[in-house]
Amino acid sequence: MSLIALLIFLATAKVQDQIVVTASALPETVESTPAAVSVVTKDDIDKRAARDVADALREVPGVSVSRTGSLGKTTSIFLRGASSKQTLVLWNGVEINDPYFSGYNFGQFSTAGVERIEVARGPFSSLYGADAVGGVVNIITAGGKDHTDVDVAAGGRGLFNGAASFSQTFGAANVAATLEHRQDNGFASNDDDRENSIIAGVTTALTKSFNLGLTGRYANYDLGVPTNANDTYTAFVSTPHHRESGKEWQLAAPLNADINRVHLTFRLAENHRDDHNEDPDAGVFGDTNSSRRTAHADARTDTLIGTIVFGGEAERAEAKNKDSFGLDLDTHHRSSNAFFVEDRYSHDALDGRIEISAGVRRDSYTTFGSETSPRIAAAWSRDGNKFRAAYGESFRAPQIGELYLPFFGNPDLHAERSHSAEVGYDHYFGSEGNVSITAFRADFRDLIIYDLVANHFANIGRARSRGVEVSAADRRGPFSAALSYTYLHAFDTSTSEQLVRRPKHSGSLALGYDYGATTTQLVVSRVGSRPDVTDLFPFGNVTNRSYTVADITVRYNAGRFTPYAKVENLGNTKYQEVFGYPSPTRRGVVGIRVTR
Repeated sequence: MSLIALLIFLATAKVQDQIVVTASALPETVESTPAAVSVVTKDDIDKRAARDVADALREVPGVSVSRTGSLGKTTSIFLRGASSKQTLVLWNGVEINDPYFSGYNFGQFSTAGVERIEVARGPFSSLYGADAVGGVVNIITAGGKDHTDVDVAAGGRGLFNGAASFSQTFGAANVAATLEHRQDNGFASNDDDRENSIIAGVTTALTKSFNLGLTGRYANYDLGVPTNANDTYTAFVSTPHHRESGKEWQLAAPLNADINRVHLTFRLAENHRDDHNEDPDAGVFGDTNSSRRTAHADARTDTLIGTIVFGGEAERAEAKNKDSFGLDLDTHHRSSNAFFVEDRYSHDALDGRIEISAGVRRDSYTTFGSETSPRIAAAWSRDGNKFRAAYGESFRAPQIGELYLPFFGNPDLHAERSHSAEVGYDHYFGSEGNVSITAFRADFRDLIIYDLVANHFANIGRARSRGVEVSAADRRGPFSAALSYTYLHAFDTSTSEQLVRRPKHSGSLALGYDYGATTTQLVVSRVGSRPDVTDLFPFGNVTNRSYTVADITVRYNAGRFTPYAKVENLGNTKYQEVFGYPSPTRRGVVGIRVTR
C-alpha cells in the first residue's frame, strides 16, 4: 500500500480497523495486532487543542509525563516504569533519541503537522534495537488528506501560536508542508519561550510498484530559565539572564519497491541536535552537539508459515560537549550494525483467528559488543474479543556521554538489559467503542547509574516494574467518553524504594458532547504522589504530592471556519510535575482554524 493511500484510509477507519505501523515490521489493524498499542489521532489532538506532543500523550495508559515547569521546558516521558532513556522515540519511523545521553526532550515537539501518534508499549528491541525497552513512541507527520489549513491562537501570558499547513496530491505525487511559530511569556520573569518549526515532504509513485520520498523536519527554540539553586544549594533564586537555545533537524529518504512477491524498503536518515545553555550572571555555559546517521533495508514476503520480514540496519552516532565545568568532550563516535527477522502469522482457528508475531534482532556495537533481542506475541480474537500475551527481551546501549564524559565516563560499560511479559484483553464494539486491560511485569538489570565508590558510571542498578493498564472509550449519540488508568509499582530491587517520577496511580477521564456544530471536550487528569529528587542540600529524594488538572475546549464547526476556546488548568491547581519547578496555572486560549 502506498503511503498516500494508507494515510487517507487511516482518516476514515473505525477504531478496530485503524492501521498501525509501529508494533510490527508490516502494517496491521488495531484489532489484529498481538501488541498493546494506543493511537492518538489528529482528531483527538484537534478536539483537545493540544499544542505539544507530550500533552497529547497524557491520556495514554502506561505513560507518565514530567515537564520541568512551563511550556517549552525539558520534558520526559516514562513508559511502564522504565526510565525516560528507555523509551524509543521515532519520527516517521526514524529514531530521534539523543546519542549523547539517550532519551528525548519532548519540550519543543509541537503537534503542528502531526497526523497521528502511535504508542507501542512493552519491549521492541527485536524490531528496533537499542532503547526500545519500555516501549516505542512513533510520531507520524507524513501525508494525510489534501488540505490547506491556517490556525491562529492567542491566550494569557503572551501566548501566540500560528501555524499553516497544506497537503496536495498531483497525480502520483503528494507534497505536504507545515510551518509554525509560537511564543509565550510564561508564568514568571525570564520564563518566556520562542519556537519555530517546519515539516515538509514529497512522496511520488514512479510506477505502481515503485515509490520514493523525501521528508524533513526543522525546529529551533530560545527560552528563559526563571530559577535555579543558589551557590550554597539552600534555596531557589531568580536567574534573570539564564537562557537555553538550540535546534534540531531530521531528514529521511525512503524508497519502496514491489518485485514479484517481495516488498522492499530502503531508507537513509539523519538526525541532528544542537543545544546551548548559558547564565552570564553565574559564569556558566554549555554547548552540546550530537547526530545520528542510519541506513535501513528490509524485505517482506508471504510464505506458508506467515509473512516473513528480514533486514539490516547500520548506524553511526557522534557527540561532543563544551562547558564551563571542565567536562569538554571532543567528538566521539559510536557505530553499530544489526540484522533482524520477524514472522507475522495469521490463521483461522478455534472459531476465531490466531495472530502470532515472533522476531529476533542481533545488534553489534563498536563500543561494547553485541546484544540479541527476541520477542514473541500471540493473540486469539473472535467477535470483537481479543486475548493476547507477549514476552520480550530488550536493551539500552550505553551512550557517548556515559562512555567518554571526562571524569565520570566509563568506556567499559555494557548494555542495560530487560525482560518483560504481559497478558491482556481487548473488546471492540460499535464504531468507536473499546475496552482494554493489560497486566505486565518487567525486570531491569545492569542499569547504568553513578557509582559513588568508583566515581564513574557503572552497570550496578537493578529494578522491577509491574502494573495494570486500563482504558475504555465509547460514543452514544452526542456523548462520548474515554477513560484511562494505570497502576504501577516500579522499584529499585536492592532498596525496595519506588523509582522517581513514577506514580503508583494515574489516569484520566475525557468527556465530550456534540450539540449541532458545537463540540465540547472536558479532560480531567489525576497523577498520584511519587518520589522525586531535589536540587537543594542535602539533596536526596522527596515526595512530590498528587494533583488533579482539568482542561476544557469548545469548538464551533462553521464549515471552513472553526473558532475555538480553551481553558487550561480550569481549577487553577498549584502543582509541580518535577519537584522545584512550578507547572502552569490557569490560562485561557482562543483561536480559529481556517480550512480550504
